[in-house]
Amino acid sequence: MSAILEASIPDRAAFCTLYADGRHVRRTHGDGRTVLCYTAGAVVFLYYTYPAFREALAVRNTPEGGLALPYLSKRVSVLFRVRASRVDKLKRAVGYLNANHSPDAYSRDDGFYTRLAFVMERRGKLCRTTLGIIAGEPVRRQFF
Repeated sequence: MSAILEASIPDRAAFCTLYADGRHVRRTHGDGRTVLCYTAGAVVFLYYTYPAFREALAVRNTPEGGLALPYLSKRVSVLFRVRASRVDKLKRAVGYLNANHSPDAYSRDDGFYTRLAFVMERRGKLCRTTLGIIAGEPVRRQFF
């Protein structure tokens, strides 16, 4: 079995659509689809849109992957899953982490993704201070 994970994204409308966000090593176009390739151990955020709902998953490409997902070439380990409005919240969180923190959202340990899942499940707006804390940014105390 190959260690490379391939996400095959159709160019035309289908039953569900996929947007894959991660560090891909190769992208190819052809046969009415785009194929993104990810190395072993890579973390990929998958955003699926179905006719009745949306969901996003954070997955890791591991040899002992457990879940088969649409448009993926092999089974992957799911780090966490969110649905509905939390999909947009996750997109904003990943964008913020990639723009403001090093390492980015694709190269962290599994504990980070567990903490990120808890932040996504909180009610209300996305708290950038909390994202900074789970990303390892030192806490700055302000005294008035």
